[in-house]
Amino acid sequence: MKYIKLFIASSIIEFAQERANLSDFIRSLNDIYVPRGIYFQLTICEDLSNAVAKDRKQAEYNQTIRESQYFYILFGRGSDRADDAIYTIEEFDTALDQFRKAGAPKIYTYFRQLPEGESASKNVRDFMNRLDQEIGHYYSTFGNVDTIKLNMLLELTRDQTVGGTVKVEDGMASLDGHKMFSVADIPLYSKNETVQKLLAQKAQLDDEMSKLALEYAKNPAGDAMQRLLANSEQRNKIAEQLHTLEMDVLQLFRQSTEKRQLGQSLNWRERDALQMIDMGNYEAARTLLEDQTWKKEIRQAEEIIEIKKDAILEYISGQKTLIATYEAEGNTAENARKVIAVYEDITALATKHQIEPDVLYEYASFLRGQCQYQKSLEIAQRLEHWYVLEPDTSAVQRATLSNLMGLDYSAQNDFTAAENQYRKALEIRRKLAQMNPDDYLPDLALICNNLAILLGSTNAFKDAEKLYREALKIYRNLSEEDPDAYLPVLATNCNNLAVLYCNTGSFKEAEELYREALKSRRELTEENPDTYLPDLAGSCNDLAGLLYDTGSFKEAEELHRESLKIRRELAEKNPDAYLPSLAASCNNLAALLRDTGSFKEAKKLYREALKIRRELAEKSPDAYLPDLAISCSGLAILLRNTGSFKEAEELHREALRIRRELAEKNPDAYLLVLANSCSNLAVLLCDTNSFKEAEKLYREALKIYRNLSEKNPDAYLPALARGCSNLACLLYNTNSFKEAEELYREALKIRRELAEKSPDAHLPDLAISCNNLAYLLSDTGSSKEAEELYREALKSRRELAEKNPDVYLPALARGCNNLAALLRDTGSFREAEELHRETLKIYRNLVEKNPDAYLPDLATSCNNLAGLLCDTGSFREAEELHRETLKIYRNLVEKNPDAYLPDLATSCNNLAGLLCDTGSFREAEELYREALKIRRELAEKSPDAHLPDLAISCNNLAYLLSDTGSSKEAEELYREALKIRRELAEKSPDAHLPDLAISCNNLAYLLSDTGSSKEAEELYREALKIRRELAEKSPDAYLPNLAIGCNNLANLLSDIGSFKEAEELYQEALKIRRNLAEENPKVYLPKLQLVCDNLTALLEKTGRREEADNLRREVAEFFKLQ
Repeated sequence: MKYIKLFIASSIIEFAQERANLSDFIRSLNDIYVPRGIYFQLTICEDLSNAVAKDRKQAEYNQTIRESQYFYILFGRGSDRADDAIYTIEEFDTALDQFRKAGAPKIYTYFRQLPEGESASKNVRDFMNRLDQEIGHYYSTFGNVDTIKLNMLLELTRDQTVGGTVKVEDGMASLDGHKMFSVADIPLYSKNETVQKLLAQKAQLDDEMSKLALEYAKNPAGDAMQRLLANSEQRNKIAEQLHTLEMDVLQLFRQSTEKRQLGQSLNWRERDALQMIDMGNYEAARTLLEDQTWKKEIRQAEEIIEIKKDAILEYISGQKTLIATYEAEGNTAENARKVIAVYEDITALATKHQIEPDVLYEYASFLRGQCQYQKSLEIAQRLEHWYVLEPDTSAVQRATLSNLMGLDYSAQNDFTAAENQYRKALEIRRKLAQMNPDDYLPDLALICNNLAILLGSTNAFKDAEKLYREALKIYRNLSEEDPDAYLPVLATNCNNLAVLYCNTGSFKEAEELYREALKSRRELTEENPDTYLPDLAGSCNDLAGLLYDTGSFKEAEELHRESLKIRRELAEKNPDAYLPSLAASCNNLAALLRDTGSFKEAKKLYREALKIRRELAEKSPDAYLPDLAISCSGLAILLRNTGSFKEAEELHREALRIRRELAEKNPDAYLLVLANSCSNLAVLLCDTNSFKEAEKLYREALKIYRNLSEKNPDAYLPALARGCSNLACLLYNTNSFKEAEELYREALKIRRELAEKSPDAHLPDLAISCNNLAYLLSDTGSSKEAEELYREALKSRRELAEKNPDVYLPALARGCNNLAALLRDTGSFREAEELHRETLKIYRNLVEKNPDAYLPDLATSCNNLAGLLCDTGSFREAEELHRETLKIYRNLVEKNPDAYLPDLATSCNNLAGLLCDTGSFREAEELYREALKIRRELAEKSPDAHLPDLAISCNNLAYLLSDTGSSKEAEELYREALKIRRELAEKSPDAHLPDLAISCNNLAYLLSDTGSSKEAEELYREALKIRRELAEKSPDAYLPNLAIGCNNLANLLSDIGSFKEAEELYQEALKIRRNLAEENPKVYLPKLQLVCDNLTALLEKTGRREEADNLRREVAEFFKLQ
């Protein structure tokens, strides 16, 4: 236990009540500090024995004084008796003598402020004169014992071994969140006109707020809520001004107290000003300190070497008191200008005469508080140069300055310079902490945390983690010794490191830290709910976000709801302060509900968040427009998912407009989110087939990402890779395969390099890039490389899922599915089936835990395996899986038709296709008609989004009807599909020309069967022309379809006797398929055989049997070689 001794000497009769009050105060301090290993031992001499006893042992008291660290002496009116106050003055002399020998105890002398018309006794007046003239000790006056308690509290907590944070809020002094006593009767507070004005305004607004709350409860439909919000906003502005001002008043009190310590030299003006401050007379204090004569005296003193330094130091000291007085009178623009003017004056003096360097640091700190970062940095650089020239500058000063400069550089996004300064501070504080851990470990932890935040923001995750861990270890040890002081900062540090772990994929470690922070904040909230409830809500929200990302949706939802409940209650009491965080909680829970299929509640919460943020942004656009854009985007994504494309587009455009305006004003802060908004709108526009504008937006986003990554590659290369992938995806969908491949390869290269440096953070994205490029390559005929990439992605996802199954099992399932699809296309049906079954098993397990989130994925997996089983002739199991898929989507549609009707139509379509193959034409037709009906209704509401699917349904039903003899209706449906695709191809030829060729081909096939050979030929030629042009641009992707087009037209020409052209087309198809079969024999040998059979049939028909036989033998030899 560390003992700190305090001695209070006072006039015996006058201060009985004050002594009792101060004793109670010290006991309350011990309640807080004894658990921290500190005990304040208070001695009040009048309590040691009977004060009037003849055998009074003054020598015993004097020894106690010599052993004390703090000595407080109180004088009242006194009497004119010769022996009055003799013992009290003797105790002062003992303390003074000991201070001169050892520098302790610190001495604080107080004289009671007497009523007007009364004066102190001659003995007391003589002692006051002695203090002034002989000793040079400064004393204070007090009217209330709370003044002494506040002085004690500030002085004791200045001791680094004691520590503690003192605040004044709403007229109450607190220590580390514990309310201690009222300051309402301290003159510096009670006579501050601005404080009293703000208190009155706040009380009036509180009264009005209570009345409005009752009015709203009676009539929620009225305008009471709007008036309540307006009242709350005004009240919180007043409260914020008041609380800031109260801390400035506290700082003035602290400064006034510190300057009265024995040995500090003060000019008479400052001494008298401090007495005025004691009495709350700000105007008189300012008048003394603003005296222009003083400034003239200093200019004269600069020429007199003997008095120059002391006079300038006194002047600077006085002007610092003037600054504190300005700040205590209110943080107005006018006062800020006055403060800057005083700082400019005294820093110029300090620099010129190389004295009092701390004043430059104080000025730089003030400017930082005013957000004048560049000016703050300039002053700090002047001080840095001073320190270079002054070898005696302490290490503490150098480290503190470097930390400030790091903050200034960071605020201006000069991360390299910020890191250099932080590392300087770190090096110094590490050495200091090694020499004196008790004093300097908290500072070391702080600089570790600051540098780690910077490094984390620039993706230097490894170094950031190391520093966070160092800070965490320090704070853990400190919080064990002093939980009241360090538990809150420990929780914050846990949170910071958890965020880093989330960014690097170390979800298990992140969860442990988030849970630790949550536990600490629950404990703190139980003791002090008013202070820590907002932090508790924040911890619930943070852990919920992680659990959502790792698939623990149930607990994530519970925590989001807890956070939402807390913030709702806080917002009801104080809407202006907590509505922003309430909106954030609504938004976060809505995102989770959106992704787990609870669209109705998600939409309600998104709209609530949007409404709050609109109202906030109307009142304070600079503060809340960024959040409004977030809400617009979140709701837009939900609306897109549920088919409300029109409103989704409006909201995405609103978000884009907001972020464009923000980025114009502050590009460093908002260019990244502008690029994200461009991408979000582009995704929607792709869904509605507005590819041209989508491409423009993706290119704008990519340009931004490139520029940002050139300036700061560590921070923005991941975003550049994402931008490349987004544009590549669009280009792939619009058949610009060459540029799409280049961009996918660029993204893959970036992510490979990132994954080599930080595998935990970037392996998941690397797997995505492997997958994306493989998907394109599989469609453009590069099956071998595609397979290699799919296998690489699958391997990465297996490893990730083994370490963290909750997070990566869904990605593993997708990896299995993608490789299975390629293997199916290349004829490796056995392995494809194994992978599809693995995918299905994963999703079945996930659905057991969380059906809302994974039922759609299970349906997709059933559908994919069913498709493969159809190819391998396992029709019975395929049908069971298709029916399971259909059942899932029917159930999902009942809950949320807007979201799942498109999927239901697809499922109807797929099962119908199987039933066609197995001869169940009647049920197949019913399902095709159901799909067609759904898609017609969807296309009426959102034609841009659903016309392509409507064309597919027309085509599919037409195909069935043509096979079952309903040629007339089949032709009508084929023509409808053709019309739709012509219109789509006119708007977006790159995206829809392949489908237009299919429709031309299908209608031509029907017309050729019904005897309309002429129109059939025209359509076949149109299809062939389209496919030729496509194959010239992208041969790998479209040569297979070109061969189909050649074969189909050749069949028709052969039937109508145009044998020469038919033969040429068969030969072209044969050549194409021979080349394709060399690369992929499993897929293309059967198709090569088909065109060979067609050509030999034509040769035989035209009497060229020998040529036909030669062709058969040639193809047979080719088959043997493959």
